[in-house]
Amino acid sequence: MNNNKGFTLIELLVVVLIIGILAAMALPQYFKAVERSRMTEAVTLLGNIAQAQQRKYLQINKYAQQYNGLDVAPKGASGSLYYTKGCATTGANGNGFGISLSGTAFTAGKATAKRYSNNGALQYNYTLERFYGSNETSCTGSDDNGAALCADFCGVDYLAKDGVCCSNGTSSACPSVQAQS
Repeated sequence: MNNNKGFTLIELLVVVLIIGILAAMALPQYFKAVERSRMTEAVTLLGNIAQAQQRKYLQINKYAQQYNGLDVAPKGASGSLYYTKGCATTGANGNGFGISLSGTAFTAGKATAKRYSNNGALQYNYTLERFYGSNETSCTGSDDNGAALCADFCGVDYLAKDGVCCSNGTSSACPSVQAQS
């Protein structure tokens, strides 16, 4: 009668192998979920900037060119470019978005959020863009992972050759704001 209780080496290796396979399948989905949360943060910031710019346009009939001209500005933002992580003005030691303001005219004002990292290469490269007078956000994928993330964000199966889609579900850039007559 054998009273040895426990597991054989083969049984332990099989369990470790199964755990490794499960982890390898789950890890890419985890990274994608983390990136989607970063993207959601950027879309929210672009929306807040657009609302602040709309209020500024009502006051002075043009958009602000710098963050310090807005009634709501991120902490540390002063020029026309703000970094969400690391140093707010240079992006040093950060891994987030560089959000820039551009255009003062009604049909040209927009905010752009470009993904950046000072800590190495990014797994997802993409840019978000929102016109101040619009409720939609364009997403441009700069690599295959970025394009797949943008397609998922826009709710389309794939991106067109230019790699751009709109949050309204079209495989093209969101239309700019048209002047009202």
